[in-house]
Amino acid sequence: MPDDSANMITIGGVSVDIEQPCLVLRELRKTEIAVAAGESVSMTRFDQDEVRFTPATISGLGGLIAKYEQLCAASQGRRRRGARVVRWGVR
Repeated sequence: MPDDSANMITIGGVSVDIEQPCLVLRELRKTEIAVAAGESVSMTRFDQDEVRFTPATISGLGGLIAKYEQLCAASQGRRRRGARVVRWGVR
């Protein structure tokens, strides 16, 4: 019997199986909203100095979300279609 715990990761305090891309996608989207809203800001104080940072970046989350949107669509038998740009040249 395979060890299912090897596929488990924690995103925003929620354990998800990386083999279930739609569940991973849902948690990544929640994290993206939290980061954008300033919810996941950490603070460190050094004497009088205070530093605030967020442990994730919106652009990094955006890339992961795009990846898991494709994986989720594929797992459901759907293709995610991108917009096509048609350019007509005038000569």
